[in-house]
Amino acid sequence: MTHKIIYVLKMLMRKFIQNQYIYAALIIGVVLMNVSTCFAEFTLEDENKLGREFCDKMLENKLILQNKALKNYVTEIGNTVLAQSQKAPFEFNFFVVNSSAINAFATPGGYIYINKGLILAAENEAQLAGVIAHEIGHANARHIASIINKSQKLNMAAIAATLAGILLGGGGEASAAIAAFSLAGSSSMTLRYMREHEEEADRLGLEYLVRAGYYPRSMIDFLKIIKQNEYISKTMPSYLLTHPGTDDRIVYMDALIATRYRQIGAQNLIGNFSRMQSLIPLETSELEKKNKELKKAMQSRPDNLDLLYPLAVTEDQLGQTDAALQHYRKALSLAPDDEDILRNMGLIYLNQARLDLAQDHLSRAAKRKSPQDETVAALGKAYFAAANYPKALESYLSIKDKELDNVDINYFLAMTYGKLNQQGEFHYYFGVYFKNSRKKESALFHFQEALKYFSKDSDRRQAIDQAIKDLSKDDPRGRFRKQP
Repeated sequence: MTHKIIYVLKMLMRKFIQNQYIYAALIIGVVLMNVSTCFAEFTLEDENKLGREFCDKMLENKLILQNKALKNYVTEIGNTVLAQSQKAPFEFNFFVVNSSAINAFATPGGYIYINKGLILAAENEAQLAGVIAHEIGHANARHIASIINKSQKLNMAAIAATLAGILLGGGGEASAAIAAFSLAGSSSMTLRYMREHEEEADRLGLEYLVRAGYYPRSMIDFLKIIKQNEYISKTMPSYLLTHPGTDDRIVYMDALIATRYRQIGAQNLIGNFSRMQSLIPLETSELEKKNKELKKAMQSRPDNLDLLYPLAVTEDQLGQTDAALQHYRKALSLAPDDEDILRNMGLIYLNQARLDLAQDHLSRAAKRKSPQDETVAALGKAYFAAANYPKALESYLSIKDKELDNVDINYFLAMTYGKLNQQGEFHYYFGVYFKNSRKKESALFHFQEALKYFSKDSDRRQAIDQAIKDLSKDDPRGRFRKQP
């Protein structure tokens, strides 16, 4: 690899890291660093390694939306579709990308990425399942491996530009990437390959989708939606850029459905699609638009739970708490044991310092057989606010080993132990909290204080000693081992 290519790579990474074209930058970087100039067959082992490194970069740069419920939902759809396929020997993983662009893509090793913008653009679960099925088709057919294997006579920069063409699709940024590598001809080669790949991914994806029990025309319906978005916004949706030949694909799938897949199928198998959409954070202007759309839809369907819940969510996020509570109450009358509704109402009451109502709703939500960790954490907050510290501690301890979205339960454990005057545990959990927050000096202070309260042969003392050792070591990556 020449110094010039390395320099161009670094410049591309710096430029793309700040926007939706990060995918291409990352894949270029990983390929350039891991594919040798003497191309042997691109093996399954190579694919798994490349996919893992790409995923690590996405996570490292905080490009993955951290919402456990939404990730689990997408994963459940993915596994439902996967069960109907002769899947490649990968451990498939599904992620939601924190990007408003309407896009989705598969990388080597069975990693499927769906942008939050695409989820918001879909009208039902079947349309989202159709996109996921299409991407699974790409992964099962090992299309990127095929491109690399067919490109053995090209140099590293050509491979990088080929993959940039796949993920960027030929727009302004793609042209810049290809020009930077001085590769006339790579873009046309990429387009030819991708048309072949799209046909196969559509054929496989449609088969998976129908076998899973979804409505077959949902794949076509979604393509029409994003094409309509193109006409309205005057900008090409990135899914159309990265998945070329859209009109031909619609005609092809129409023919397949007419001749092979005449069954009706379902638009929702798992359910709660609109509820999952409501988990995606929106800007104020987007919230206001969504709020108006939901109110208009409710005029003809005033008792529709799938409209009432997201309407209440948008009103709560817009600060319209009275209206939100009104619609949550109506939704609760239709679904009295709904955990999400009970939790959201409890949190509103907690913010309003209506502690009895908060505890009532949150305790009802937590009585389910397997309540969500976020529900248990919310109940702990309600108990803490009511000065019921033993019950708050009980709630927090039950989920202390769980990973919550954007929450470190160690902070709440520390605060609760402090209220109970258990100084050793107070300092210990604040030490863990600051360690996880990469605040070394604060973590060391609390761990050193905690040492005063535990005997030398106790498990807690050993854990503190190990944490101090970890913090005292030089770590070139600025990271510490996770506290036991």
